[in-house]
Formats: sequence, C-alpha cells, structure tokens
Amino acid sequence: MAEPLQVEQIAIDALGAPERDAWAALRAANPALAHPYFDPRYAEAAAEAPHARLAVLHRGGEIFGLFPFQKRGGLIQPLGAPLSDYHGVIAAPDAAIDLPALTRALGGRALRAGGWMGPATGAARSPRVRMVCDLSGGPEALAAAFEARDHKFCKNMRRNQRGIERDHGPVTFHWEERDPAVLDWIIARKRAQYARTRRHDVFRCGWTARLLHRLLETATPEFGLRVTALRAGDGDIVAAEASLQGDGVLHLWFPAYAEAYRRYGPGTLHVRQQLEAAARAGLKLADFGCGEESYKSTFAEPAGEVLEISCTRPLAAAAARALDHHAPAPVRRFAGSVGRRLDIINACETRPAGWISGALAAAGAAARPRAQGA
Repeated sequence: MAEPLQVEQIAIDALGAPERDAWAALRAANPALAHPYFDPRYAEAAAEAPHARLAVLHRGGEIFGLFPFQKRGGLIQPLGAPLSDYHGVIAAPDAAIDLPALTRALGGRALRAGGWMGPATGAARSPRVRMVCDLSGGPEALAAAFEARDHKFCKNMRRNQRGIERDHGPVTFHWEERDPAVLDWIIARKRAQYARTRRHDVFRCGWTARLLHRLLETATPEFGLRVTALRAGDGDIVAAEASLQGDGVLHLWFPAYAEAYRRYGPGTLHVRQQLEAAARAGLKLADFGCGEESYKSTFAEPAGEVLEISCTRPLAAAAARALDHHAPAPVRRFAGSVGRRLDIINACETRPAGWISGALAAAGAAARPRAQGA
C-alpha cells in the first residue's frame, strides 16, 4: 500500500537546496518536462503573481513532486495562468497523484488548467492537440520541408517579402531584441487585439506584463524570454514576437505585427524567419502551443495531446455533467465560453473592480457573435 501523500506549501522564493535538487532530478527523469514552463526559473520569474505558492509533495520522507500554483478564492490554477500554456506536477512520468486530494490539500474547491501534461487522475479532461516544428535537421532541411509541405504558400511568402522591400525598403530579421521598448510594442498591439476581438486584456492587471519584462531582463542563452523582430527600411518594426526559450525549445508565445504591413502577411514571414534562425542557433524544437490554426499546418505538425482539466467537488462536478448531457448545444457553448473567460479573469484580476468589469464584458462577448478577425 502506497504511503499517504503529504503536501507542504512554501513561497516560491523559499526554494531551498532539497527542493531544487528534487526539481532537477524529477525533470531529468521525465522527458515530458523538458520545456521552459517547467524550469524553476520560470516559477521564480512568476513569483509576483498574486497568491503564488509552491506545493511540495512528500511521500515516504522523500520529495515526490512539486506543483507551482496560484490561488484565487477557492480556485487553484497553475502558476502564471493565464500566460502559461503548459502545466503539470513536476514528478516522475508514472507518478500517481490524486488531483482531488491535492486540490483539497491546497485549500481549494476546484483546480482547472488548459494545457495539462502528465496524469490527471480524478479530473474531467478534454484533449487538445499540441503543434510543434522539428528544428533538429538545421535551417536548410527546415526550408526544404516547408517547400515540400506547401510550395504555393512559401512562394506567396517570398512574393510578400519582395512587396515589402519594394514599398518600404530592405527587410532584416533580428534574432535578439533586448530593448524593453520592443517588448512594450508587442504588448501594446496584443492589448489592441484583445479590445478588437472582445477578449479579456490579460495585460491590464500589470503583473503579467512585469512577468514578461522580468523574463527578458534575466534572460540567458539557455533560458528566458527571446524577443525577435522583422524590420523594414530604416528599422520600422514589421512584426515581432516574445517567445519563451529553454531546454532546446523555442515556445512561440506573443506574436504581433504592425497594421501598416498587414497586406504582406507579416506574421507568417516573421514565423518562418524565427524558425530558421532557431534551427541555425541549434535549438531542437519550436512549440506552437495548442490548436490547429490554418497557418500552423505549413510550419508545424501535431505532436500528441495535452489536456484541458477540471477538478471540482462532487456536487459541482455532477452539475457540470448534467449540463453537458442535457442542456441544448447553444447553452453548453455559452457556458463553456463564459467559464473559460472567467478563469482568465480570475487569473489576472486582483481587485474586485477589475473582476466585475471583466466578468460583465465576458458575459456580453459570449452572448454576441465573435467580432470579425477574432
């Protein structure tokens, strides 16, 4: 019979040698954790997130797992939500962790996450497709693979780049933009996009933008925020992206482009330049996150599934099952949309006024047809 799991909660900045050693050993034993979201430096950068904590799981006197999290009322979310795309318990691949028991031990009524890796015992789950691009063959092999996959799309990209050069001057790609102003440029355009598409502005609360800046300030060649940009003429930014890098992985995170260049398809031009530069720099994988948006099919391929999980108390879980089984489809879609939006708002907002205004906007947006271009 397995020994009972004991859960200790500590502040992120209270990480000591035993926790660090266990973190390193558990990641080394579990290939699925070879991703920058599971690096302890990411947790340390996100320590400013309101109510951030680290759950240290003990069994038989040994550290069995670690789970960085944040708590909003009775809701447990992975640390850094809603910015973090992947989550999970830092544990061995065969670790059996009862998520309802863990949720109760952390003082929560529910645990929800959108990109869970690893076992999810006791949680409702929905699979989501993870899209990645293999960079290990180098930039020449990568370019050949793109051409073979969709020659017409690649030809159109070359035509678009010639159009920028004709109309705006030479195009240059910058692999390492360390100026914080470029990151601010990206954040400003993401905020405008959220307003245009009636999505919650995840940067309004402040701590999320500071997280990105902290990852940029502390970046090393092995880990941190990598900001890249495509520029034209005298240096005007055509497109830029803030990506998380670590463990040989470039996780594409926050892309943005200048509206003045929209007709040239600047986003796809920039993505291709990023991928070839990453391959040239020796990175092995580019991660596009979850979802199968059309542009990804040229650059990336499905690479298994991660889970959208929900772990709630029995009564709430029964109500959710009843809604899913018996409610009309429009009601289910509305409830799912509002629920996801509220989780994002809960993750971001720390003041009642911000939560209330965000919740009202979320309900209105879910009830109306999505804005064009969302």
